[in-house]
Amino acid sequence: MEEELAHKAVNIALSAGCSYSEARVHMVQQIAYALNNGNPLPPSSATYGGIGIRLVRNGILGFSYSNILDEDSVKAAVESAVKFAERSGRALDGKVGLSNERAITAYWVTDERKKFEDVSHDDLRERAEDYDSIAKQENLIGERSISVSGQLSKVYFVNSENTIIRSRSSRYSAMVILTAHYDGQTAQRFVQYGGSGGPEVLEKIATRERVQEEVKSIPAIIKSFRSVEPGRHNVVVGPEISGIMAHESVGHPLEADRVIGREGAQGGESYVKGNERVKIGSDQMYVSDDPTVPYSYGYYMFDEEGVKARKKRLVVSGEVNELLHNRETAFIYGVKSNAASRASAFDVEPIIRMSNTFIEPGDMGMEEMIREAKNGIYMKSFMEWNIDDIRMNQRYVGYEAYEINGGELGQPIRGVILETNTPELWSRLAGRSRDLQFSAATCGKGDPEQGVPVWTGGPYMLFNGLYLRRR
Repeated sequence: MEEELAHKAVNIALSAGCSYSEARVHMVQQIAYALNNGNPLPPSSATYGGIGIRLVRNGILGFSYSNILDEDSVKAAVESAVKFAERSGRALDGKVGLSNERAITAYWVTDERKKFEDVSHDDLRERAEDYDSIAKQENLIGERSISVSGQLSKVYFVNSENTIIRSRSSRYSAMVILTAHYDGQTAQRFVQYGGSGGPEVLEKIATRERVQEEVKSIPAIIKSFRSVEPGRHNVVVGPEISGIMAHESVGHPLEADRVIGREGAQGGESYVKGNERVKIGSDQMYVSDDPTVPYSYGYYMFDEEGVKARKKRLVVSGEVNELLHNRETAFIYGVKSNAASRASAFDVEPIIRMSNTFIEPGDMGMEEMIREAKNGIYMKSFMEWNIDDIRMNQRYVGYEAYEINGGELGQPIRGVILETNTPELWSRLAGRSRDLQFSAATCGKGDPEQGVPVWTGGPYMLFNGLYLRRR
């Protein structure tokens, strides 16, 4: 029934004189369980979905949706999209084009050892209680908030070019908030772990071990009163910081809709202009976005426009290599779409998004990197970050950080802040480790805002002479 409605929507749009049309039925089921200081909160479940319809009439895009899946409602949604395109056409000069893409019929799924339909609140409760039992072993932790959730998405996509994509994707995540107190000081840590597949993916990405590592680090962090001497230092950053740097100062500004100014009033623009293959970093800088990484939080095999996903090498040897494109921006640039179009739900239009954005690993060992730094700072993780609207000026506040003295790790320090801009940051990149680690996140963009699951990641990285100051 739902698939038939999608095809009817496409045909109704074509009958109304549209040159292109697509329909996306997107159904979602969610389940979650949470603890606050060991006390259970009401478990939650939700089911929702509907159909999103996008079309091109007289060179103008129109979009509409319905959460009621019957023929009358779908017809009304198509008519609404047509009227939207007609009204917009009177105000817009430019016409929309879509890149030519091969028609595909495909079905893709995530690997679930335990199907979503067989997962209960008790399954999630056991994991939440396990993580909480680890956290409460540390007496300095005064407040603990633990939640575990799962989501199943089923999507049926069809367009007027004979592409049909079915998908079934499940994801699970755990969120942990730990607040510690000592001698009038407070340290708070928020972390998210997540991946695609069945609930067993939380074991696959070593969630329990990572919670243990976070808890173990708290005493050294909160009991340290040492601070950094403001000035330029050699800096080694951990994969968590590598990932947020890649996501914020490379991924977002290389979204083609930002580059051409489409996101200016909502999420900002970009330091990259036009079709420049601009040099933004040292020869050590390699950044990629890859939705096909197995078990990743940002995993998909086809995007929301029916284009087959692939790895995108955004930056190669410090030079911009390609942007993130949907079919519209690919047409503008005269290239093929690289499958970066995503939508968080049926009621929002697909827009250009990242998936799993990361720094490519290098050939150094972490210990070698510390020796190479000689004297400086090792920032393992961050507690907050800021970046401006064109993704140029930025700062990263360290959470777990240590001195480097004589090529060896020294005492923990608190309140170190890295302040820099994009060209300075990446031009001072001197080395990358062989390790590649990922962190889960929910990336926000658009109006209305869409939050989509992503991984951020990278190796340990060595920078020469970055400016640090005290918090």
